[in-house]
Amino acid sequence: MDKIEFDQIFLPVIFKLSQTADREKFDEIASAYDITILNLFQSQKGELFKIRSPQKRLNAADCQRLFEDWIKDKVPDEEGVWVYYPWAKRILHILDKDEFVEVRTSRNKHKITTGEQNSLFNKKIGVVGLSVGNAVALTLATERICGHIKLADFDTLELSNMNRIKTGLHNIGINKAIITAREIAEIDPFIKVECYLDGITEQNISGFLTENGNLDLLVEECDELDIKLLCRNEAKKLGIPVVMETSDKGMLDVERFDLEPDRPIFHGLIGNIDPSKLKNLTNEEKVPLIIRIVDAKNSSLRGKVSLLEVGQSIGTWPQLASAVTLGAGVTTDVVRRILLNQFHDSGRYYVDSEGLISNKNVNDNPTFNNPFAPFDLNTAKETASRFNDHPVTYIPDVATVEHLVKAACQAPSTGNDQPWKWLYQNGKLFLFHDEHRAYSFGNFDNIASNLSFGAAFENLVLKSNEAGLFIKKNLFPLGSSSPLVAIIEFSQTEQAGFEKVFSPESVRVIYERTTNRNPSQAVEIPESELELLTEAAQSIEGAELLMIQDKEQMRQVAEIIGGCDRIRLLNEDGHKDFVFREMKWTKEEAEKSADGIDVQTLGMSPAQLAAMSLIRDHKIARVLKEIDGGNALIDVSRKLIESASALGIITLPKYSAENFFKGGVSLERLWLKAELLGYAVHPLISPFYLFPRVLHGQNSGVDEGESAKLLDLRQKFIKLVPLEDDMAEVFLFKIAKAEKPAIKSLRLPLHDTFFAGDMTNK
Repeated sequence: MDKIEFDQIFLPVIFKLSQTADREKFDEIASAYDITILNLFQSQKGELFKIRSPQKRLNAADCQRLFEDWIKDKVPDEEGVWVYYPWAKRILHILDKDEFVEVRTSRNKHKITTGEQNSLFNKKIGVVGLSVGNAVALTLATERICGHIKLADFDTLELSNMNRIKTGLHNIGINKAIITAREIAEIDPFIKVECYLDGITEQNISGFLTENGNLDLLVEECDELDIKLLCRNEAKKLGIPVVMETSDKGMLDVERFDLEPDRPIFHGLIGNIDPSKLKNLTNEEKVPLIIRIVDAKNSSLRGKVSLLEVGQSIGTWPQLASAVTLGAGVTTDVVRRILLNQFHDSGRYYVDSEGLISNKNVNDNPTFNNPFAPFDLNTAKETASRFNDHPVTYIPDVATVEHLVKAACQAPSTGNDQPWKWLYQNGKLFLFHDEHRAYSFGNFDNIASNLSFGAAFENLVLKSNEAGLFIKKNLFPLGSSSPLVAIIEFSQTEQAGFEKVFSPESVRVIYERTTNRNPSQAVEIPESELELLTEAAQSIEGAELLMIQDKEQMRQVAEIIGGCDRIRLLNEDGHKDFVFREMKWTKEEAEKSADGIDVQTLGMSPAQLAAMSLIRDHKIARVLKEIDGGNALIDVSRKLIESASALGIITLPKYSAENFFKGGVSLERLWLKAELLGYAVHPLISPFYLFPRVLHGQNSGVDEGESAKLLDLRQKFIKLVPLEDDMAEVFLFKIAKAEKPAIKSLRLPLHDTFFAGDMTNK
């Protein structure tokens, strides 16, 4: 017998030595030097005497006496049967089938009545997928709730399978169905076992379900989505119930196609998908489907984390022996009751030991502490009144100023937080920093807010120019730490100190400018257009625009951006910021708040959106951080930038609040120019919001590990980009061609941001 043939043997050979042919074959095998022979017949017969006379409480001597009386006129070798296990080179002398089954199932009584047990002996069950299915099949066989099992798996055992498959190392390399069949035979050689060593295919599914009579029930435990659907579609046609256990949170699916012929597969969770379209999917492509099938929001915490890490830090879906063992028990219990017509429902059920046996009264919900009081209009008016000693020369009417401020509020802001409040009082327009609204992890040192104020001011200049007005500003009149950002005056004539207007035509696209995260094309930007973009960004004194177009350099910057995104999202405060403040997870939520970012505008693939829905849970983010996971975020960044025409960076020479305000003006001029030229701009700003925490903030808001990672990313960044640590790093963005977003971020109602105060013009 060669190795291949040996590896496929799974059926025991049963000899009845009262039959001549059997005796001759048995003698030939038993004479081999390496055969082990165990005679278990007498001990099993003794057990039979005991279970048939439970009232007598027979001891060992009683059993010995009864056996001697029984055997005295018989040929001992010809009683019972001899079972040869070729793969183990072992022969056992055991009871005949009926007596063997009677003894082996005696401890089932009366959990299972004799009538029920006899009914179950005639049942035929199929098990597809013999990793989890191994435990299920062995438990079905051990409880002996069927007389015939069909096993299907194409895969062979590897060492990594042995965290949950209880078998010996000597079985590595052997087909899992063969291993399971052998172990069933060693538990009970009278159970009929068939093996499908190619697994389930379109060609053999019919035979698996119907040959020698239809299966009474199918247990499906395979990994391949197309085979899962194929099994269900075919079982549904034949009215065969399907049971699946997932080894996560004790989740068990029951689909009673025998009682509900029109029941949708997987409870209707994935609609009518053609199984052929599920072949050869990548892990990323499988994720959204798996999330739908398992209804991932109800998965265990570690299950969700694992789903996010498949293809990153792990190769496939993990399973624990404890969960597999529990699942096998639950599955067998449910299968038995289905076969006995005691349980009739379909559905999804959880036997969640972690939920049932857990610490009580633990509140682990995130808390929010905003150190700033909400914007107070009276306090703002009082602050503004301190500047009444300098009457203005021209006072536009409120409606005009309101019109201008509305355009200013179209400026970009981090997370669309719209950190501004505008007070028009005594002919002056006061721009206040709403620190309560702007308080966020992303707004370190008010960098983000000051950029937004600068961008809003540029819109104000453009819109005023369109209205025939000139404006000038007094920036940070009470210092950059004061909520009062600027005082703006108007004039009908151009005077010294009033703002010069750059690119008046840009006013046309103030309301069209938007963050464009749609799938893009990496078109080449003509030199003439590059010059226009550079001119716009550098129209502010000291501003510099660096455009990166080298693909390898862009790829390396993408990894740094992704690394920063990952640090931000896995940081406790960064995660709260992102999930509860910045992201709007439904259209209704976005419309109600009129701020933040509608998740549908992120331009993410279904897989990425599905992953995002899981990472909302702060506990998942915490575990991802603990295991140093979440690297899929770097992949997101990498793929995003693969379709970029260029990456752009705007800087000013010194790190200061005023320069970030000026940087805001610069970025808005560039962005509006890009809009006029038909380019899509996508800010990728996380490095510029995080690096200052380690360069200027003594690691503020980041722990030691995050700080070390940021410093490492910073070193990689400055090797690629010639920046000095004391610069104001203003804007990092992707530019490309893309379709206009169908959904634009909303703005707060103007009555929430613009207020008209005293107009006595003292």
